[in-house]
Amino acid sequence: MEEGFQKMFLEPSLKEMSEGLNDVMKQMDDYCKNLDEEREKRWEAARKQHSGRQDIPSPIANSGKKLEEVVNNLEALIIHGDPESQDLPKAVPPKNLSKASHVSMLGQSVAAYCTTLGPSHLRKLTTRIISDTTLWMSRIFRFDDSSAYYHNDDREGLVRVCRLALNAKYEKFATEGFNALYTKPPIIYISAASRPGLGQFVCTQLGLPLSSLCTVPCNTMFGSQHTMDIATLERLIKDDEGSSKTPLLVVANAGTPLAGHTDNINRLRAICDDYGVWLHAEGHNLSTLALSTVPSSILAAKRVNSMTISPGVWLGLPGTPAVTLYKTADPAMSLAAGLCSSQIQERLCCLPLWLSLQHLGYDGIVQKLKHAADLSQHMSQRLHSIGAINIAEKQEKKQQTIQYEGSLTDVVRKVIQVLSQVDVVSPVVVFRYEDPHGPGLDKAPYANDSSDDTSNHTLALPKPIVNAFNTWLGTELNKRIPEVGIDVVDLETDGVCLRFSPMQSAPYNGTSADDIDNFVECLKQLLTVLNYSNEQRPGFQEAVECRENLIYVDIQSHGGLGVVQFVPEYVSSNKNEEQNKKELIKLNGELVQRLQAGETGALYFAVPTEAETVAVGVGMVNPGTDLDEVVDLIWVTGKELEDSSKFLETMTDLVLKGIEEAQKELEKENENKLIEEGVLRQIPIVGSLWSWYSPPPKEAQIKGRALNLSSGALESTENTYKYHMQVQQDKPTTPTRKTAPRRKTPSTTPTPSVDGDHSSSEKPLQKRDLEETPMEDGQVGDGLVNSHPESGNSSTTGTTTRH
Repeated sequence: MEEGFQKMFLEPSLKEMSEGLNDVMKQMDDYCKNLDEEREKRWEAARKQHSGRQDIPSPIANSGKKLEEVVNNLEALIIHGDPESQDLPKAVPPKNLSKASHVSMLGQSVAAYCTTLGPSHLRKLTTRIISDTTLWMSRIFRFDDSSAYYHNDDREGLVRVCRLALNAKYEKFATEGFNALYTKPPIIYISAASRPGLGQFVCTQLGLPLSSLCTVPCNTMFGSQHTMDIATLERLIKDDEGSSKTPLLVVANAGTPLAGHTDNINRLRAICDDYGVWLHAEGHNLSTLALSTVPSSILAAKRVNSMTISPGVWLGLPGTPAVTLYKTADPAMSLAAGLCSSQIQERLCCLPLWLSLQHLGYDGIVQKLKHAADLSQHMSQRLHSIGAINIAEKQEKKQQTIQYEGSLTDVVRKVIQVLSQVDVVSPVVVFRYEDPHGPGLDKAPYANDSSDDTSNHTLALPKPIVNAFNTWLGTELNKRIPEVGIDVVDLETDGVCLRFSPMQSAPYNGTSADDIDNFVECLKQLLTVLNYSNEQRPGFQEAVECRENLIYVDIQSHGGLGVVQFVPEYVSSNKNEEQNKKELIKLNGELVQRLQAGETGALYFAVPTEAETVAVGVGMVNPGTDLDEVVDLIWVTGKELEDSSKFLETMTDLVLKGIEEAQKELEKENENKLIEEGVLRQIPIVGSLWSWYSPPPKEAQIKGRALNLSSGALESTENTYKYHMQVQQDKPTTPTRKTAPRRKTPSTTPTPSVDGDHSSSEKPLQKRDLEETPMEDGQVGDGLVNSHPESGNSSTTGTTTRH
């Protein structure tokens, strides 16, 4: 009985439950699978949406990518920075990569391959490469019997040399560390004209406090204002010795980073010998040590204790390290200072330099360096002809004297050296535009002297304006002649200057003597534009002040004609300063955009003011430009924007007022409808039956409202739904927008009207005037025309159509 019951009832039920459970599990699996697919789709969509951001990288593929695809992605990253972003400017590859540059890049790949060799074989290989390169560097740059340290960061060499000097000064520094420095802390002397942050970097790497750094000021009375004051340095060293401090190291500049001037290394060498201080030299002027004729100020660098040179920068060898040459008698100290790396892979960084030097040869190296020096000399000579001031040559040249001491060979050598240095100039040329009417101007011997003309004497321009002019000059020169490579630098004493350093720019730009000639011709043209704009600044200010709503903003850092701000009338009458500031920012910003959209758009740009608003800056203009036309264009455009702003404000108030009136009238009609129809019609079911039994009149329905923007009046939509079109009413209540009258400038002559002396504003339009004025079929006036479908007549607003 029980078995029969189980077969008849339980087993079918269990089977049905099992099938249902399987269906449920299958549905759960499908649901989870769909969730995973949706999650993957959302992730892909988010990745594409934020493809321009580097903080959401795509996951690495499990199966990897083809080499061609990876290379294409790398190429897109190099050119665009982001393969999916089209807004970023494309990278411009260097135009002139010599064979030596390709050899240098090949050397990096070879160095990576050499790291796979056996340790013993690799050690022998690196030792040979380092010894050869060190010998070549020391002989090429006249620093014999020296060792070399190769490093990618050009500041790292100075850090290792300081550590070497610490080991030489403090015997227990290697074992006791900072405790050995506690009683007599070391002092490092760096010129104020050195690279910014160099001393702080050295102290940070050595673990020294900033009190161990002494910044020596530059000359103020005698000599160049960009070189170290030797007398002050000697006094500081004496004071530090008397204060139980240890003068450790002096950093001399053989070519300051900005002006390219060289410290008096001979005097520095004498002071360092007297007080036992390590002397280190650095700078791009050290490249002239490889030339056959070396300036005496640079030739003294042969006597320093160490120097840092950058052959890769001077010769155009990408990826090659900087080299620090130093002299020491104890190799153990060099190892303790980290100048002899024990890592074989790090020592292979000089392999690209080893390959490139062999490819160029000694003649090729000297030729490249001499070409850069010749470009500098050619630039200096060409600048003399146009009166540009060369700061690098303003320091007084010392007269060369020959001391007849020693043997005949020494006397002849000195004579040849003095005679060969007559035409040698610094490889860095720095010049700037000066105010030609400035009082007390330091003119170079080659500058054009116009002091006889006493009629053009004006007040000298402020220094910020002259700096702005030089900034504009450098920007335009780089745009027009990019092969020369001009740097805009800001010197503390001279202001903004233009710097030409062929040792840094010529190898990659391929600068030639013809490029220098083109550069000078372009400079002459720009100086003509700049001088004309400078002369027209007072006239431009006067023209701006004669126009209403225009204010001349005196911003001395602006390079151009001047800065103008358009102030509308409704802003002048408003006493809310915050609202006025926002309105001025908005209006003048739109004014700049509209001016830039015109034919002379490059002449205008937005300038922030001291009042935290925006003004219109006017740039340089070509000779013969009419200033009244420039000012009138700004005034007329500003007036148009002012009128449009007033029109928008009026329309906004009109629309808001119309909406409020329409809501009130609709509420009133709704109440009237409720009173007329009764309460029963408002009940959902009863109202339908009652409306079926007794339909409401059509007139009781609520009528819509339409706002007529031309008249500002509310109109019923009854005729619109009745005739299925808009019907214009003939009763304008508010005047339409009018154009603000333009102010006539003195240069503008009145133009007679074609229709006579009577305008439409002086004499109203009469019906007989319309009849006397023939119009073609279909021609309409400026008003709105709406056809009436039933009567066939036309209803017009403001004007009439003649059929």
